[in-house]
Amino acid sequence: MFKSYVCSRYIIVEKSEKALKHAMELGGDHGVLIDGNEVEKVKELTKGKGAEAVIDFVGEKGSTSMGLNMTSNGGYFYIVGYGEEIKILAVDVIISERNIVGNLVGTWSELYELMELADRGKVKLSMQEYKLDDANKALHDLNEGKVKGRAVLVP
Repeated sequence: MFKSYVCSRYIIVEKSEKALKHAMELGGDHGVLIDGNEVEKVKELTKGKGAEAVIDFVGEKGSTSMGLNMTSNGGYFYIVGYGEEIKILAVDVIISERNIVGNLVGTWSELYELMELADRGKVKLSMQEYKLDDANKALHDLNEGKVKGRAVLVP
């Protein structure tokens, strides 16, 4: 019998206590509230090394700098959100051997793997459905922070 062992720990970094609590309910191992000391807290949780992989879903308002500062030497900074410039000296990338990877969407094989994980109950989806006619309400709720996870329009 084959058993899969995951040796990863998930550190969720959020600016909203409500969003952090929700993310922790979905499977985060550690939660860090953005308060100006978040980089130090992540380094403390990783025994001073930083995270091996950081996924930045925001990409603005300082999140890229914060994420890069949380990334370990030899680690990967994945940028999904967009809006600001990524500013890092080339020498810092070279010396630390950090990798910066842009992600618009995944590959077909990654989508297949994700669907397999979801089918096995390993992925928890968090979404709120809205009828297509309620698109403006969905946008309003997103703007007000009332949506947990994703807002999905259903025809």
